[in-house]
Amino acid sequence: MRKRIQLADLPFYTQRMTAENWQEEGFPSLAEAESWSGRGCGIASLRMVLDGFGCACGRQGEMISKGLAAGAYKEGVGWIHGKLAEMAGNYGVFGEAKRGKNLADLQKDLENGFVCIASVTPYFRFGQQKPDGSFYGKGGHLVPVYGCETEGGKAAYFLLHHPSMYAEYNVPHWAVAAEELEPSFSGNYIRFRKAGTLRQAEVSDALVMSRIYAESWKVAFRGNVPDGFLDGLSEDHWVTFFEKALTEGSLSAKLIFDKERAVGAVAYGAARTELPAGGTLLGKGGDYSAFGEVTSLYLLPEYYDKGYGRELLESVRDELLGTYEGVYLWVLRENERARAFYEKLGFVPTEDACLCDINGKTLTDIRYVYHK
Repeated sequence: MRKRIQLADLPFYTQRMTAENWQEEGFPSLAEAESWSGRGCGIASLRMVLDGFGCACGRQGEMISKGLAAGAYKEGVGWIHGKLAEMAGNYGVFGEAKRGKNLADLQKDLENGFVCIASVTPYFRFGQQKPDGSFYGKGGHLVPVYGCETEGGKAAYFLLHHPSMYAEYNVPHWAVAAEELEPSFSGNYIRFRKAGTLRQAEVSDALVMSRIYAESWKVAFRGNVPDGFLDGLSEDHWVTFFEKALTEGSLSAKLIFDKERAVGAVAYGAARTELPAGGTLLGKGGDYSAFGEVTSLYLLPEYYDKGYGRELLESVRDELLGTYEGVYLWVLRENERARAFYEKLGFVPTEDACLCDINGKTLTDIRYVYHK
């Protein structure tokens, strides 16, 4: 059975700059415009994504200037994917660079609601000979991918726009067969999603936060925390805790939403004087009194790996760094998913460990630290 996934109605923008359009596209001169005609794919693609999300981002020349100021372009290398992702953040769009992936990964992100910019061989001509006698390599040209058609659960076609410096190769709404795309796909892409809505949590949100925590614990800690404890977790397990903490101001909290639904929550504040769950400290310890602490962060399981956790963490991390020397948090030693997540965002594990007991089982949390 064939299924079509189309995430956004992206406009098509060319990277081809000519005597007819250079002024309209915001360049200071025709010479400057023509110099970017062959290397403007990254910005043309980013503009298509941003405008497709309803963000008025500016013309090609203006956006190239912003990209240069942001360090998003490097001579001899091209457009830096991570920097393009950061540029999207300035328009309220979450972006994340992915490397070493395959078409199945790209398909999964499309199915999870991400519009992507993929690195492909121009015109999908990997291995073919160029007029100068050299051969096309893998990747090097950025194109926005906004959907796919699947058959039997596997992508048969990918829906994309193909900007070019040549008029005949500017192709909007190109349905490229997976077997044609695969040889030319470098494995690198940027995924984008309209940022979730963040707001400060209030005392009245205690049940919502508790429900998110309970559902997340039952998935994230299955196999490490005793099943009897997890199976007995009720949605109101943490209500009293959050009501007290938010009323007293001992903790702050934020919620993140997908449309009207709260899908994640984070609690944070000044460094606590007590250890998590009344645990016992192993390691050197140290003075963290001048640090802020992320005490907990959880998402509904169906929202894992969709960028919501990163938005929450970066928001409170940056807020805490405005007041404190650094930020720390505790994470279960066996929670490899969470540890990789925090390390990717700059948190570094220390030798400090906290031993906690849950239903007779001793668990070990590791302290992670982020320095300014």
